[in-house]
Amino acid sequence: MECFKYIDENDRSYGAAGMAIGLVIYDGEDMLASISIDGDPNDMVRLTPDFYFAGNPGVSAKTAWNQILKNYNIGTSMLMANLLCRHLVHNRRSLPDELRDTLHSIVAEEGRESCSLDDDEIDRLFNKNFSYLQRVFTHHGVQSVAHDFASVLLSRRTLSRHDVLEQLAALRML
Repeated sequence: MECFKYIDENDRSYGAAGMAIGLVIYDGEDMLASISIDGDPNDMVRLTPDFYFAGNPGVSAKTAWNQILKNYNIGTSMLMANLLCRHLVHNRRSLPDELRDTLHSIVAEEGRESCSLDDDEIDRLFNKNFSYLQRVFTHHGVQSVAHDFASVLLSRRTLSRHDVLEQLAALRML
């Protein structure tokens, strides 16, 4: 979508920083493989195959659905975190309402398709996650971590899972 496109590499690095922070605060760091700002913007954050849960006949339906819901939450939170980090941290502006509405539409469609959620469930999850992430990215300590992460990513271009977790270790102390 045109409204989500990156302006430049700096903007891209803050988007990646946001996604990495979102992944860590939603306890999804075990699904991270690496981050690179080179190449396709849709593939900046590489996730392990575990994220792309395809089902397993040996797993109960409830366990499978819970994993799908967890991955939905992580994926949508990474998208929100990308935009919020770019706007709140890098540009020091709030996210425009029309961009928030577009984001909600994307999250809602994915929630209906991947989790069979109804609109009330989607709205509740969206509002909860969006509000939480807004608080996260307006926190001075998180902003400092995001600035540092974006700077390191710009200079190194690619970070392994270990490198990402090392760069984001300060989040654990906030």
